[in-house]
Parts: sequence; structure tokens; C-alpha cells
Amino acid sequence: MFDASRRRLIVFLGGALCLAPAAAGKVAPSPAPQAPAQVLGQIVRSSTASIGGVLVPGGGTLLSGDTLSTSAGGGALVKFSRAGQVELEENSSVSFSGTPAHVVARITRGTAVVQTSDQESLAVETPACAMHSAAPGGAVFSVTVSSPASASITARKGSVSLTETASGKAHLLAAGSTSACPNITSGAGPEEGKLAPGERAGQAPPAAGPAAGGSSHTGLLLVVLGVGAAAGVGAALAGGHGGGGGGPASPSAP
Repeated sequence: MFDASRRRLIVFLGGALCLAPAAAGKVAPSPAPQAPAQVLGQIVRSSTASIGGVLVPGGGTLLSGDTLSTSAGGGALVKFSRAGQVELEENSSVSFSGTPAHVVARITRGTAVVQTSDQESLAVETPACAMHSAAPGGAVFSVTVSSPASASITARKGSVSLTETASGKAHLLAAGSTSACPNITSGAGPEEGKLAPGERAGQAPPAAGPAAGGSSHTGLLLVVLGVGAAAGVGAALAGGHGGGGGGPASPSAP
């Protein structure tokens, strides 16, 4: 009896071992490991700066996907192997992405001074526009984002190419110039076809005329006086010829 029970146990365990690989095949495959974030540059200087809410020491490594922020009185300088550098002023926030060969710095708040070494290695974005150096030798420019809908760009050295995100319009910003993005220009006057304030439809503009309504009466009075004077002169001449050539009568004659 003991041997039979033992044989049955061995058979049962053998069957369980045979079924184990089949059951293991039904387990969902583990997700593929994600590629590690790439190193984009080095934080060579920082003061009250943080990445993801964690304070950054005096130096550190900047990875793709990092958002570097500074608080009041703070700042940070990031240098890239090929793309130049980005310097954050206080109360600023910049997100970095891309690859070491093409870094994208997206400024969402505050001011950053950007120095590029060529046209392709470093691109800058804001919620309103995108920009890069328009000169092969690079450029130096500052970007200030005061609200999500607008930004101010100043080209300090070299020219900068700006592209508005909403309209797709491109602008070339020369060295020493400042531009808003989007670039909104104001008109010099009311648009054609629109009525001026206080003007009614179908109403012609007032024509130039006399300043006062009494000017017409003054003109008529001058005409009457002229006619009367002419009549008086004619009567005097007629009276002189009608007296037979004699001199004028004395006022004291009877």
C-alpha cells in the first residue's frame, strides 16, 4: 500500500511539473524597458534653482525631459556641448527636450538669455512662438515670457528667425532689435468702410461754409448800401445839369 501511494504521488507531481510551463506561458509579457533619458548638458551654476521641485546644487547634469526653474533672486546657467548655453534669470522656468545634437528649450515663464553656436543645435520655444539663430555663426538673444499668450524677444548679437505658432508667420529680427510675439501692429485710423463716431449712415459730412449764420444777412446789407450810394450819386449829377448851367443856389436865397 505504501508503495502504491508513493507511486501515485510521483505521478501527480510529474503531471504538475508538465503543466507548469504551459501555465507560465499565459503570463502577460513584461513591458519593454524604456530608453534612459539622454544627457543634454551641464548645470554649471545655480542659485535657488530646482528640477521637479528638488533643489539643484551648485552644478549638476541636465537630462532630456527636465524642467529647470528658478525662484526670486535665483538664477542658473546651463551649457551644452554643441548648442551653446541658456541662462535663466529669477522667477523663470524652462523645459528641455531633444537630443545632444538638437536641444529644444521651451520657456514658459520669466526671462532667459540664449547663446547659440549655429542655426540647428539649439531651438527655443514659447507658448506663442518658436525661434532660432538665422545666422550660421549663431546668435545671442533674450526671451521674456510675461504671459502664456505673448513673449518679447531682443536680438543682442546676430539675427534671429521668429515664427508665430498660431499663424505660422515668420519674422527676421535683426541685431539690436526687439519684437513682440505674436507681432501685433495697431492701425493708424478707423478702418475703411466703418463710420466715424457720431456719424449716421447716409449722412454726408458737413461742407465747409460760413462760421456764423448771420454772414448772409451782412452780405445782403452791403449790397443794398452799395445800390443806394450809386442812386444818390446819379441824382446829384442829374440835378446839376437841369439848372441851365447856373451855379448852385445859395442856402440863404429866398
